[in-house]
Formats: sequence, structure tokens, C-alpha cells
Amino acid sequence: MHNMKILRSFQRCVSFCTADSYDLLGLASFFKKKGYYTRMFRDVLQVSNLKKSGDIFFFNHGCIVCWGFRKAFESKLLAYVRDFSTHPLMTMETDHFYYRYGDETTIDTHEKLRLDIITLDSEDSKLKFAISYGLAQSIKLAAFEESIKETIKKNSCLPEEIASQGTISLSRRAIFKRMGEIFISRSSINLNIEYLDTPEFFWRNPNLEPFYIMAKKFLDIPSRVMALNQKLDVLQELLDILNSQLQHSHSSLLESIIILLIIVEIMISLFQLHVV
Repeated sequence: MHNMKILRSFQRCVSFCTADSYDLLGLASFFKKKGYYTRMFRDVLQVSNLKKSGDIFFFNHGCIVCWGFRKAFESKLLAYVRDFSTHPLMTMETDHFYYRYGDETTIDTHEKLRLDIITLDSEDSKLKFAISYGLAQSIKLAAFEESIKETIKKNSCLPEEIASQGTISLSRRAIFKRMGEIFISRSSINLNIEYLDTPEFFWRNPNLEPFYIMAKKFLDIPSRVMALNQKLDVLQELLDILNSQLQHSHSSLLESIIILLIIVEIMISLFQLHVV
């Protein structure tokens, strides 16, 4: 009961990763018609409720950070954004926080409630915006991590199969298909890795960068990016293994054809000698 009373003093802050990217202009027009305040930045759309304290930040790379809305509205929001999404994820990534206002801006884990609590020293939406960049990067990173995890899991048996049998039992077509899947997974992450860099927003607002750095540090983003790069190397090794298997299969096929041609030539020679 005491814990419920404590929770009532907090508001929800939830981050989502639902797609590869969003049509921010389309979303801006949609929410303007619904009476919300909208402001467009280079790669982020801010949507605010003028009647209540609540802010939503839509990031170009398919992430949303909601501040101060109830769960029911968040569900509606996810339905709204579906029409403005490019390549929606099969499994949405979500991360939950709670926030309150206080004397100093901090991000900590509440030991008793085991919840991540954000304390803001101001109601300025720019402060939420700065922290939201870190939250959005973290949830995008979680989507990358899950994508790589599934790809590695699906192909983890290949090195073991080569070690035990000396070859891969997949057909040539199946190997090409696996190589394509691994390449798409690897390249899509490489192409989007820029979203994990420090945003240009902080070049023009250096006073807000410490709050972004605070979020990055709390969410352990630097070490997770390092681990992600190591997993990308594993995917490259899998590609190399499959490629070498294809080359081996091609060489074996050529050797078989050459041997067959030699046998045919010998048989023709023997036949000619027999006829003579």
C-alpha cells in the first residue's frame, strides 16, 4: 500500500522502438489536426498537450519517448503511429521509467520499488528532450541487440556442424539465403549506427548535453555499443564461413566435372582402341 502511494507521486515515462523510421511530417500534420502543439527539429518531432503536462518525442529512427501520459493513451498512440511507420518491427521494444520534479536532475534506480526514477529540476520540455535522446538511443540499441541475437542464434549451429562434419548440410540455395539474411541484418545496423552518435542538437545547445550524457551513462550505452560491434564481427565471421563453404562446394563441383571428363575421355579412347 505504501509503495502504491509513492508511485502516485510519479508520472510515466516510456520509450518505444516500433519501426525502422517514421514519417515525421505526416505525424506533425496528424497531431496538429487533433489540436496538439507540434515542433519539428532536424530528426525529431515534439508533440505537446497544451491542456495537460505531457510531451511526446518522435525520433526519425523509429523511436518514441512519452512523458506524462497514461497507459491507455500510449496504446492509442502506438495505433496512430502505425500508418506513419516504415518497416514496422515484428516485436516492439519498450522501456519504462517514472519521473518527478525536484531540486536536481538525476536518474537513479529506486531500491525498494526497483524502478528507474528520473528527477527533473525544471518543467522545461528541452530538459525532457535532452534526456529523451538518450532514452531513444537505448531503446533503438535494444532493437539492434535483439535483431543480432536472433540472427546469431539461428546460425550458431553452422560452426559446430563444420567442426564435427567438415561441411555444412545446407543446399547451395539455402546457403545463399542465409548469407542474404545475415548481410541484411548486419548492413541495416551499420547503416543506422549513426543514430547512436551524439546528436547535432547538442552542438547548438551545449548546456543540455550533460543531461544527455547522464542518460547515456545510466543506460550503459557506450559499453553496449562496444558489445554490439563485437556481435557484428561475429556476423561477419558467419558470412566468411558460409562464403568459404560455397567456394569449397564450387571447387568440389569443378573437380568432379574434371574427373568425369577425364573418365569419359579414357572410355572413348578405350572404345576406339577396341574398335581398331
